[in-house]
Amino acid sequence: MTDTGTREQRVWATLDFLTGLAAAMIESGYATDATHQTVTACAAAMGVEPVTFAGAGRMVTVEYVFADRRAATRTRVAATLDSFDCDRMKRLKNVARAVVTEGLDPGAAQARLAAAELGPPPWPWWFLPFGGALLSLCIALQVGGSVAAACAAAVALPPVWALGRGLGVIAVPRLYATALQTVLAGALGVGAHLIGVIAVSEAAVVIATVWVLLVPMPQLVATAADAVNADTVTATARAASSLLAVGGMVLGGALVVTMVERAALRPVDPHLPVLPVWLAVLFSVLGAVGNAVFNSGAKDLLIPAAVAGLFTATTNQCLIHLAHVSPDWSGSVAAVVLGFAAAATAERLRVPISALILVGITGALLPGLVLYQGLVIELFHDSGLGYFVRGFAICVGLGVGAALGVLAFVLVRRRP
Repeated sequence: MTDTGTREQRVWATLDFLTGLAAAMIESGYATDATHQTVTACAAAMGVEPVTFAGAGRMVTVEYVFADRRAATRTRVAATLDSFDCDRMKRLKNVARAVVTEGLDPGAAQARLAAAELGPPPWPWWFLPFGGALLSLCIALQVGGSVAAACAAAVALPPVWALGRGLGVIAVPRLYATALQTVLAGALGVGAHLIGVIAVSEAAVVIATVWVLLVPMPQLVATAADAVNADTVTATARAASSLLAVGGMVLGGALVVTMVERAALRPVDPHLPVLPVWLAVLFSVLGAVGNAVFNSGAKDLLIPAAVAGLFTATTNQCLIHLAHVSPDWSGSVAAVVLGFAAAATAERLRVPISALILVGITGALLPGLVLYQGLVIELFHDSGLGYFVRGFAICVGLGVGAALGVLAFVLVRRRP
């Protein structure tokens, strides 16, 4: 075979690898820009440059132009934009790092990618909801809920998670799946009260805690990152998916409100006790570790997750108590700082940036108290719509803030 034919075969094989890697990265939870940078670096290391990368929703395309102006193009479609798997993200990043540092040829790179995709999960599937249960317990305590309410929230999360997993297996649309999960969370909270296990206010804490964990925070962070980097098609696709989840929560929440009104429960005060700062920080650390497990993070992510939770919670508490920033804004500012710190340390820690951001946000910044207040006011006082809108706006602000922090680090690093 001529040198030209061998070169062409190598180019096509490289493109096959690059599109497979890109699709897997999108599926695991990477934003488009991070995928673009990884693909470009791998292409350069494999001697196929420059390449043109395009991401449009779930579709990724990589193109290379030969010296005689013929274009070689490969396209792959990711299975989903909605998943977030910390361990898979890390395995894929390790493959890309090996390509760049070891100079793997296309065949070896494909084999390394296939092995990474077949890698054993860090935890048995049944263990993941225990991480979610720890996160639920910590969030319930952070908002000022009692120990009984926190334990009930920890018990309620696994069946809600299992329902979502089962509905995903049979391909139920996300709108209806989230609606059913929302209803189940409400039914579990109300049911626990009706059988005398917890009080009305504690049932509201349970419902609000599980609801706040149904907010698609990974998608909001990725949407903001794509929007900041002008990947408008993918950002729009992610935003549409997130809005479907929120729409499902609205639909399910309306059914829960109707159910509770018919139960004629005793009105409760929408205010809860405020935790001491040191306890709020402690539960943020534990919540971040729980969320790392919940999102399939391996053991080597647990310590970085704890540090991310500690750093984020400390920043947020300092903004609130020392700088007197409103809690509605302190979370977004803390997310900016978290995004910058995650971008600065992720490569050294060999942990995906988005994984550090997610565990930090969910451990310390989710607006569980706002959802609790909105739920109680909607049920027993006046309209709680403003609180629900405020809670969603805070979640969006967390994603935008984290993306801004990452962008700030990139700009600082580019300075000569």
